[in-house]
Amino acid sequence: MSLHRNTYWIGGSPCSGKSTIAEKLVKDFGFTYYKCDDHLERYMKLGATMGKPTIGKMATLSIDETWLRPVAEQVEDEFKFYEEAFEIVMNDIDKLPSSAGLVVEGAALLPQNMASIKISKENYICIVPSAEFQVEKYKERPWVSHYLRECSDSQTAFSNWMQRDIRFAEIANQTAAQLGYKVTVTDGKSSIDKMYKNVLKHFNLQKTFTQGD
Repeated sequence: MSLHRNTYWIGGSPCSGKSTIAEKLVKDFGFTYYKCDDHLERYMKLGATMGKPTIGKMATLSIDETWLRPVAEQVEDEFKFYEEAFEIVMNDIDKLPSSAGLVVEGAALLPQNMASIKISKENYICIVPSAEFQVEKYKERPWVSHYLRECSDSQTAFSNWMQRDIRFAEIANQTAAQLGYKVTVTDGKSSIDKMYKNVLKHFNLQKTFTQGD
């Protein structure tokens, strides 16, 4: 299991800047990058063949069945999905070199998943967006309406999607705090560079910034 000191874990919820922070770490330090979102389709297929119940269930849902069911059910399934997918994530991570530094990023890195494999508090951060920031940014993404175009009620689907992710962020935030992990809330008031500096400080990484950064 890749629990090397030079492995940095960035979890949280969508639309919080996780990927941007991870990409900056990779650029500045030459770390290997494992982005969970790049593997979601594979998690779905592999998890179903492994007999993971929630992954198997979600793999069969239509877009209406996915987004027009009760939000509470969506939230519950989202957490179960990432808990089941975490085994696949760790199997992937075990195959990657970590000696030169590794960044693992994605919503699958739930605080409880991190605690289950005893990730240190210094090597994990949970980043979540404020509700207002999340909804604003999702509305700016043209692929969202394209994705929902086949839904019979795309307006309700989008509202449910936002409510699901808002609740997901709230629970992830609360759980991380309870477990003693660092939490950062993205609300659009701080620049990404300021957020990045805070992440560097938390991970005890050093980078030389130019004046004015």
